[in-house]
Amino acid sequence: MNGELSARLHEPVYAALWSFGSGWLVLTVVLLTSRRTRAGIRALVADIRAGGLPLWQTFGGLLGGTYVLVQSYAVPLAGVALFTIAVVGGQTGNAIVVDKIGLGPAGRAAVTPLRVVAAILATVGVGIAVLGRVGAPGSMNGVTDGPVAAVGAAVAVPVLLALLVGGLHSVQSAINGRVNVVTGTPWATTWLNFTNGLLLLATVALLRRVAGGLGPVHVDEPPGWVWFGGLAGVVFVGVAAVVVRHLGVLHTMLVLLCGQLLGALALDLVNPATRHTVTSVVVVGLVLTAVAAVLPTLRRVGGLGS
Repeated sequence: MNGELSARLHEPVYAALWSFGSGWLVLTVVLLTSRRTRAGIRALVADIRAGGLPLWQTFGGLLGGTYVLVQSYAVPLAGVALFTIAVVGGQTGNAIVVDKIGLGPAGRAAVTPLRVVAAILATVGVGIAVLGRVGAPGSMNGVTDGPVAAVGAAVAVPVLLALLVGGLHSVQSAINGRVNVVTGTPWATTWLNFTNGLLLLATVALLRRVAGGLGPVHVDEPPGWVWFGGLAGVVFVGVAAVVVRHLGVLHTMLVLLCGQLLGALALDLVNPATRHTVTSVVVVGLVLTAVAAVLPTLRRVGGLGS
């Protein structure tokens, strides 16, 4: 949704502002009408004042906003495929570290061969699925849609930034889980995330506008469904904040990645314009990612610790 809206608006920052802004408005309505959500915010403030939750752990939304900004910079230079693979590599790799130090609400989790294999397998699976899709017959092979938009040193910085924001996403999930434990409701946690992210994006947009780097809005008649990216983000952040307490950061990342690929596959299948991109290679990548999502649930496989 956000990707299609960005293409129709010809400016990723505007698409990001709409996504965060529309989600924030919905969440603010919930905040104003739900006593439990307001109680959750009050509980969070009280816990921070009492020295319980560190203040910095309430800024997860800034990491989400940073992801969007890096995406708008990196995708035109490195391409969707390289960006996606680098982000997933950063997510799964750092998730192991985040679980190891116990940053999330699930506590510490040892670095075991099985968890490392799951992280690597997920990155490979997503890479195969993405490359298989953009390399399908009839797919666009332009700057933003091709497997590789550039080569050599030209992609080094955007790929490194993609790795960084992928790793930061794991940190965001961990601290969101901590916040959710205190608030007791994902609505309050998600509202806080969207508030932080919206403030960051609005500041960047304002600075770009003042500097003359952000032009007027032009909309190329997008289909109605592209305007619901913010609501999808609300669900995504809220579910992750709840699930991470029970699964840990790595397993949460793997399950969400599998769900994203399944959703993308379903959208491609129902859309005649993209149905041709669902190839056997894409399915293989999805299967590998699904296997990676299952691996952390195994207690022991051939002597490997979970």
